[in-house]
Amino acid sequence: MTPFISVILVTYNREGYLPGMLDCLRAQTFKDYELILVDNGSTDGTAGLCAAYAASDGRVKPLSIRENAGASFGRNAGLAAASGEYIAFVDDDDRCEPELLRFLTELAREEGADISVAGSMFDFGGRTEPKYAGGERSVFGRADALRELLKRRLYNVAPPGKLFRRVLWDGLTFPGNVLVDDIHVVYKAFERARRVAVWNRPLYYFRRHESNMTAFTQTKKLTPELLDEYIAMYLSRAEYLRDRIPEISKDIDEATLAFMKNMCQNIIENSLEGCERQLEYMKEYLKSKGS
Repeated sequence: MTPFISVILVTYNREGYLPGMLDCLRAQTFKDYELILVDNGSTDGTAGLCAAYAASDGRVKPLSIRENAGASFGRNAGLAAASGEYIAFVDDDDRCEPELLRFLTELAREEGADISVAGSMFDFGGRTEPKYAGGERSVFGRADALRELLKRRLYNVAPPGKLFRRVLWDGLTFPGNVLVDDIHVVYKAFERARRVAVWNRPLYYFRRHESNMTAFTQTKKLTPELLDEYIAMYLSRAEYLRDRIPEISKDIDEATLAFMKNMCQNIIENSLEGCERQLEYMKEYLKSKGS
């Protein structure tokens, strides 16, 4: 039978973290799911863990990629193999509560939503703090859901902690040869959604450790390559959404300007080297917009 949810988990050299997420999935109270478990060319013991888990659970569809071609390649392979009505993404170094899938499913069903969103926490290893937690249950139409995505007050573009109707991904792929793949494509899935249901009960935990590439916008880990990618994404996203939903043009501009102001401040206050060209570009951009 076709499962209701296809959970996509791409892993690479995470033998120290992967068992934790696999245990979280095994413990889910919602059972009508398949797990697309993609070993992305691991060179440690990760491949063996994937094989053992697949052998112990018939819901697991193991995929093995010979050489690591990046997270995008693995996620796209997972999407191609998925058969569920909805798609969920989890990361190999995170963890989640046993009721995550049931919560997201019930929220989507009750609200007739194309996307449902739960809350999340940061896990610093022994210490947690809220990322998106609290607040009342909300339902948004297409334009307002994108406004909230741009504002990042209730949720952001990170795929985990969300449930997507699979048809939203038809024709969409995660781009290769990028440093952070989700920022380039998740907003396109949101643009296709008619209804988005949000209830920020914190059920997903993003682990924070040294090998994370996330959260660079608030730290000294900012690099010229990452900054170039984010600037390009903000500009291409603005054009993409403005063409399709002109009524949110003001929100698009505000999000782009806020990002550039924050990045300029980050570079200056932290005396970051190597970002001089990007700093001058953003200053000129802000000046041209009267900001």
